[in-house]
Amino acid sequence: MNPSLIAAGFFFAAVLIAIGYILGRRRGKVAKAIPQGPIIQEDERQRMLGLLEGLSRWTNEYSGNVSNYQSELGELSDAMRISLQQSRSGAMRNGRANDNQQASDARMVTLINQIMSTNTELQTRLEAAEQQLEEQTEQIQSYLTEARTDGLTGLFNRRAFDKKLDELFSAYRAGGKSFTLILMDIDHFKMINDTHGHPIGDVVLQQISQRLGHGMQDAEIVSRFGGEEFAILTHLPIRAAAEKINKLRDRIANDPVDAGSAELQVTLSVGLSTPHEDLVIGPIVRRADEALYSAKNMGRNRVYFNDGNGAQLINAPEVIRS
Repeated sequence: MNPSLIAAGFFFAAVLIAIGYILGRRRGKVAKAIPQGPIIQEDERQRMLGLLEGLSRWTNEYSGNVSNYQSELGELSDAMRISLQQSRSGAMRNGRANDNQQASDARMVTLINQIMSTNTELQTRLEAAEQQLEEQTEQIQSYLTEARTDGLTGLFNRRAFDKKLDELFSAYRAGGKSFTLILMDIDHFKMINDTHGHPIGDVVLQQISQRLGHGMQDAEIVSRFGGEEFAILTHLPIRAAAEKINKLRDRIANDPVDAGSAELQVTLSVGLSTPHEDLVIGPIVRRADEALYSAKNMGRNRVYFNDGNGAQLINAPEVIRS
């Protein structure tokens, strides 16, 4: 159980008992009658004392936040102090004194004051702990982001992609949704680096990454697979995914990359696959690779998919008829 809930329960139980005590004293004053005995029975008084002692131990052991109760504790302390004075005065006028009652009242006042005096220190400790926790959380988040993100392009990296592929395949094997794997290469990327230099090659990678991320923003993951190769996972059926990525490929081919000193026409070769009664992930990746190889081998700047029946060119006559 949450320790703060326990503490709150202790406090409110004590407050409720004290309220009853205070109201009883006020009714006695209205009636102008001197109390003839303790308003709170001794067993209730001892229970209240025990609750306060428990709260006191808890606030000293844990850096609990009881600042919300500071004003209530102050009012309770004042009320108990006045009650103690009235009790002593009434007992003296009656010619009798209840030492046990007065001792327990005094102990309750002391406990309340102890709780109030430690509250500031506890609050400071709690705030420091919360600040440290926030800083550590930010650090962990930063480490996780670095571990999952490609530093150059800002896309997810190979590690993050492999993890997502494992998740989707496990879900698929358990009866969940199928998915489509998309692999793609920037055509003639080595020539871009050799001709224009690696800084220009980096600009090309960054701009193509931005276009892929924007164009496939509803995908499960868009990642830099390595070098000039990218990988995407989507829940779209393979032919719908092929149609979508083919439109994106065409837009990229017809919109040169502005590399500062030059505008470069960049094209992509793409291969897709989907699970087909596979027991492991390997065959899915292999079929996507085969489709990508077909795209490159047949002239680049095109999309092939493999749905388990061999690599096929999207929008080819035989595909349209099927």
